[in-house]
Amino acid sequence: MTKAKIRFEHVRQEFLVRGPGGGPAQRFTALDDITLDVRPGEFLALVGPSGCGKSTLLDLLGGLTAPSNGRILLDGKVIDGPARDRGIVFQQYALFPWRTAVQNVEFGLDIAGLKARARREKALHYLDLVGLSGFADRYPHELSGGMKQRVAIARSLAYDPEVLLMDEPFAALDAQTRETLQGELLRICRSTGKTILFITHGIDEAVVLGQRVAVMTSRPGRIKQIVDIPDELHSETEDVRSLPQFGRVRHEVWSLLREEVLKAQGAQGPAADGEGVAKAEELAHV
Repeated sequence: MTKAKIRFEHVRQEFLVRGPGGGPAQRFTALDDITLDVRPGEFLALVGPSGCGKSTLLDLLGGLTAPSNGRILLDGKVIDGPARDRGIVFQQYALFPWRTAVQNVEFGLDIAGLKARARREKALHYLDLVGLSGFADRYPHELSGGMKQRVAIARSLAYDPEVLLMDEPFAALDAQTRETLQGELLRICRSTGKTILFITHGIDEAVVLGQRVAVMTSRPGRIKQIVDIPDELHSETEDVRSLPQFGRVRHEVWSLLREEVLKAQGAQGPAADGEGVAKAEELAHV
């Protein structure tokens, strides 16, 4: 059996929130009993209804916060804070507007102490990897949204993390740009062998990118089921969305997620049923 690259062991995360009407603080459970293994070099997509704790899970893995209970291990060692072995790409580009594309990619390398020449060469290499070799000296305001996200991905890859954490990185992009970057990300994943945990609300995106798709429950977030994606849907040359197998897998993920979206919407009030169905249908077509 392959040793897990990442292991979540009975992870629970609670927060203190204000009580009703400003009363005493109450405990709010965001995640409960998350137990999950991610294999070395695996691309795991994570989907779930809004508010189920997907981003909280990524924060824990990034070491930005500590779990209330349980533990998270990377290569058998407990994660106790941020480190260079994990790179994070957020939905927002978070680029420095006063730095060019190559200077943004160089930022982490500068902190790591690389000499200027080595830093520049490595940054240019990763800009080339994401298809931006001709835009190294452009400032963020001179780049499209898709280009900015490519710079953010290049910056995260440049200091060579073992794990790449991605929190809905393509959500703000138009459909054509999103599909283009999905293909680029798959190519990068195969060429670098990185372990990737990718959060998305898009069912199509999860099936296209993931080797497995983990579906989370409504709050408190748990792992409801993991769906294996067939090898035939990982073709680099064929439009996998046109394959009958894609439709079957997509429907399986959609059915699992739809149940949780309806539960989440139903918990918010009696008028939520129709809204929940609409939200589930929207997710199914993203």
